[in-house]
Amino acid sequence: MGDGVDYRSTWPEMEGVRLAFFPVGSLEQHGPHLPVGTDGIIAEAIARELSRRFHPSFLFPMLPVSASFEHFGFPGSFSLRVPTIYAYVKDLVDSMEYQGIRRCVIVNGHGGNHLLRNIVQELNIPKPKLLLVPSQKHWNAAYQDAGLSHTTSQDMHAGEGETSLLLYLTSEGTVREEHIRDVDSPGRPLLETLGMKAYTSTGTIGFPAKASQEKGKKLFHALMESISGTVEEFLKATD
Repeated sequence: MGDGVDYRSTWPEMEGVRLAFFPVGSLEQHGPHLPVGTDGIIAEAIARELSRRFHPSFLFPMLPVSASFEHFGFPGSFSLRVPTIYAYVKDLVDSMEYQGIRRCVIVNGHGGNHLLRNIVQELNIPKPKLLLVPSQKHWNAAYQDAGLSHTTSQDMHAGEGETSLLLYLTSEGTVREEHIRDVDSPGRPLLETLGMKAYTSTGTIGFPAKASQEKGKKLFHALMESISGTVEEFLKATD
């Protein structure tokens, strides 16, 4: 246990660091009640806590924009193209290896970043060095452990889970509670073709009215326990 080093550290404090945590967020609408940087807030909080738990390690600055094309029907949604994200991650990994950082955990805050799975698979050849978290398994287990009302599929975007996390992780007023509105949209067969706008008029798919700070605390800590176990497995397997 201990505090990780980050961009505020000096180079002597970087000596001997062989593990890094790299949070990836997004800039996309999260309904009328959550900030467009919600995914980044969550990813950075998880990555910072992991960096504290797995000391010594380096916490990279968050990548604030990723692939959010499915949200383009709403203002406040921005994206990097797939080749741009690939080049960014590849360059970062190359730079890490030059610095002697042999392993990196990418903490992905945006579920729509499907491309990251393929990038990690490719860059792990010939030698495994990257781990991508949290997985859907982590989220599902954390939802259950925290006692949330619906599944992650039903509560897909800006719902009970994300709203609870923001109530726990951010200061009062960040969540615009007066604008919360539940949207039940269980059937989304053409989501990746038509985008979110075809299935929700508010940008929300889920049940933010059921959110609470206490649920956010339970959800965050359940996520941390589940993810930490996977990180430990990764470190043992790549030692």
